[in-house]
Amino acid sequence: MTDQSANVRERSPGIPLLRRVVVVNAVLAAAVATAALVVCGSGGGAWLPAGVVLVGVAGAVLLNLAVVAPAGRLLADMSRAMETMHKGELDCHVQAPRADAGLRRVAASFNSMCRRLGEESLKYAERQLGGVEEERRRIGRELHDETSQTLAATLVRLDLCDQAVQDRDLVRAHTHVVECKGLIAHSMDEIKLLVYDLRPVMLDDFGLVPTLRWYIASHLQGAGPEVVTDFAEADLRMPGDVETALYRITQEALANAVRHSSATKVHVRLVTKEGYASLAVIDNGSGFDAGDAMSGRVHTGVGLLSMKERVELVGGTLHIESAVGRGTRLYVVVPLDGDRYGEEKT
Repeated sequence: MTDQSANVRERSPGIPLLRRVVVVNAVLAAAVATAALVVCGSGGGAWLPAGVVLVGVAGAVLLNLAVVAPAGRLLADMSRAMETMHKGELDCHVQAPRADAGLRRVAASFNSMCRRLGEESLKYAERQLGGVEEERRRIGRELHDETSQTLAATLVRLDLCDQAVQDRDLVRAHTHVVECKGLIAHSMDEIKLLVYDLRPVMLDDFGLVPTLRWYIASHLQGAGPEVVTDFAEADLRMPGDVETALYRITQEALANAVRHSSATKVHVRLVTKEGYASLAVIDNGSGFDAGDAMSGRVHTGVGLLSMKERVELVGGTLHIESAVGRGTRLYVVVPLDGDRYGEEKT
């Protein structure tokens, strides 16, 4: 038998298991009834029909077991494999029954699902670790390039101040003290920015809209593109997880527009209603192939996938429209039931 004929036979639907069981039972019932009629018609004793019925029942049980047993074993194996998956061990598979093409397809699909779950779990872990490492690198650069340099300059000024005090030059000493105070205040501002980037306290205290306004003013003022906001219909507070997700998504989208898109204008619109929240971030930058980026066929870092995962964690949907030379449009919709919004003004 050639490989092609084997593949054709493998793809053929065959007879479903339930239909085979019904056919077998129907044939056995007909055979038993026919035998009983024949025996009764030939004048046999009353025990003969009873014996024929018993033989028929026993045959039915054995044939049913022969037909159903492979499916039962497969279901038991799948149940054990799923219990293993619940324990976090995704490297699991089941043995495919050789005699039934349909059950082989079921087993193959289950094993393929297990492999995909394992691969996606590893990719997710890699993205999470990559995001953590990228955040650590960013904080390290900020501390090294900004804070540590400012503190080093403060030490120099303090040495000069000490020398001026020893020389009893109070005017020069006072000048250096004032400079030190300014450098320390600058360092405190830089550290506050780092802390707010890690977790903006005002997001919990005041809500999403004031936090977005603060982020745009403190991080994007003069950074390149003009950022236009429309928060006129965003006057409802949302649950903390939703506000955090929308804040991080907006932060990532704006950072992408600044770093990669060469955009001159970015429009941010947020709407909160009794039932849903929607976010739109639209820029006029260089754009990209959204299909390749979201499918993972090209490497785009962890930004887009991170946004998608954040949206899915709060039950929302993410849609990105982009093409090379035509800008990028990002849309997020998060459903909110009666327990997932409040009337507090932002």
